[in-house]
Amino acid sequence: MKHLLTALALATIASPAIAQPTFSKDVAPILQRSCQQCHRPGAIAPMSLLTYQDARPWARSIKAKIAAREMPPWYVDRHVGIQKFKDDPSLSDAEIAMITQWVDAGAPQGNPADMPAPRKFSDDDKWHIGKPDFIVSLPKAYELKASGPDEVYDADVDPHFTDDM
Repeated sequence: MKHLLTALALATIASPAIAQPTFSKDVAPILQRSCQQCHRPGAIAPMSLLTYQDARPWARSIKAKIAAREMPPWYVDRHVGIQKFKDDPSLSDAEIAMITQWVDAGAPQGNPADMPAPRKFSDDDKWHIGKPDFIVSLPKAYELKASGPDEVYDADVDPHFTDDM
């Protein structure tokens, strides 16, 4: 037993320490890529995630939403069909694990000098998931009423494709 404890103590001393993730170095780049388009002032999401001060109060909620794969919203079945999409905001298992470890460690800020440069955004009203491959215009304008039940608008549009798409 004595030899086992000595070996365990030596292995612990010899093993490199695993660094805990920090917001500045590890989490901020993930939020910039996958969350900040919506989670910023003036955008659609209810809170900003641009800075540590913005994100820290929401750490446990962020962990819960990403672990359940509710955020970022990307409703593609990860096990069926096409899996590679341009501008896919979904988080990898490693990114989810990184954010989970950050939250479990108390959501440390880390060194502010490790923060990536702030992301630059275009106008809120512009398409934000990359340049569209093709734009289809409706034959006439449609106006959705400000209140009332959900409506389904059905329009026939000929995109003039020459190949199956």
